[in-house]
Amino acid sequence: MNENTMTMERKGLVSAGAALLWRRRSILWWVFGVNFVLGWLGTMPALHALKGALGHTLAGEQMLKGFDFGMFRELTRVPDVDVMRFTGTSHLFAGLFALFMLFASGGILEAYRHDRKLTTQEFFSACGAYFWPFVRLMLLSAIPFVFLGSLYLALGRLADRAGDKAASDHVAFLADTAGTFLLFLVVLFVRLWFDVAKSRAVAQNERRMWRNMWKALGITSRQMGTLLWMYFRISLVAWMTLLIGFLIWTKLPPTAVPAIFILLELVLLVQLAARLWQTASAMEWYKHHAEMVPADAVDYTTTHPVEVIEATPQMTLYPETETEPPPADA
Repeated sequence: MNENTMTMERKGLVSAGAALLWRRRSILWWVFGVNFVLGWLGTMPALHALKGALGHTLAGEQMLKGFDFGMFRELTRVPDVDVMRFTGTSHLFAGLFALFMLFASGGILEAYRHDRKLTTQEFFSACGAYFWPFVRLMLLSAIPFVFLGSLYLALGRLADRAGDKAASDHVAFLADTAGTFLLFLVVLFVRLWFDVAKSRAVAQNERRMWRNMWKALGITSRQMGTLLWMYFRISLVAWMTLLIGFLIWTKLPPTAVPAIFILLELVLLVQLAARLWQTASAMEWYKHHAEMVPADAVDYTTTHPVEVIEATPQMTLYPETETEPPPADA
């Protein structure tokens, strides 16, 4: 066991992931900046529509005094105000951010793997190298997520039936809550599974995503308790901060626009940090606990050879020349 592994054992996986996230915090600021710009572009059409239609009208003054859901619902039905027609724009920019995160995943994982700031060329080389493999992995991940979505709807109907037949009114609520929690754990496991698959793909330069997916499933299943507990604690931090932020928001007056803006941006920053925290923790675990590749599995025909041991931060990520195979009699 090397020094880095011993240090991580003392700190714990969650703490080690948080430390890695903080050391590479420039990634978080960059992701947050892109999200801010795309979010601003996505809300501008609705903002202009509301500003032009309300202006100094009575409805606008009532909305300033406090959020009135009934008034807001009526405003959405006015042709000049109907903000619902701008949801397509919001969805478009949300999709662009998801596409950006998929593209940047390779560079982010390389930076976490080597725990150093990559050059621009190194970062975007990793982004381009793993983009299409990660697209295939995303499509494969859609299969269990669609299945779990259908299962959630089925559990909701089952809970309603149980509530109709039960004597107590709380049965349906308790059944739905228990089913939702169990399903949440399964969803968390699937997310963990594919995060480990991404970490393994980058660490082993694996481009065959079907094979990589099943290898990652075996690794994740063997360490399910440790890894799921790690992801659950990080998710719990994200949910708690989201709830606290929402409660503070309800206490602020509608006229405190700067305070509300800062609060919501801080909540968003924490949510993005929690997701990158999970990614960093998964990579930290894989580097120090996943099985090492046997020496005869090294592929000398590629410019990114599969490594027998994890590379140190000083190693060159993208060598310009191919590694020559050892002599046959060596």
